[in-house]
Amino acid sequence: MNDMNSALIEGTVVADPSRKARSSVSGSSLVMFRIASNRYYRDRKDESGRWLADTLYLDIACWGSLGDFCLDSIQKGQTVRVVGRIKNSTYKSPDGSREYSKCSILAQHITFRQRKQTKEGVNDEEVTLNAGCEDDNAALLAEPIVVYEY
Repeated sequence: MNDMNSALIEGTVVADPSRKARSSVSGSSLVMFRIASNRYYRDRKDESGRWLADTLYLDIACWGSLGDFCLDSIQKGQTVRVVGRIKNSTYKSPDGSREYSKCSILAQHITFRQRKQTKEGVNDEEVTLNAGCEDDNAALLAEPIVVYEY
């Protein structure tokens, strides 16, 4: 039996996705972006009970067509929901004295919404585009874009 390695995280994209020089044996390219995920909680030590935020920054890795789609569609400031598996990378410092470990999410499924642009700026109403749909009316649907990579 395999152990389960599955992650679901939602957050805000903090930098536009970028293509990395690495590619797989099959020629698929790698696209990376970083998200910030906030957890809000009340400060129990403070009598006023003010809200505090704990922010987690995670790198998201997307291969192949999923990466290409993210490169074209995702921008800094968008909220995304990523389903994938946790990947742990270990590397040594340049002088070889210390080992560092870094966790990232290898995306298998991404859901996001695009905001509607108006003359006044970004409208709060969320509009989504349907990936690969030929019908122009599909852009008016209020469903999120869901992209799978197998």
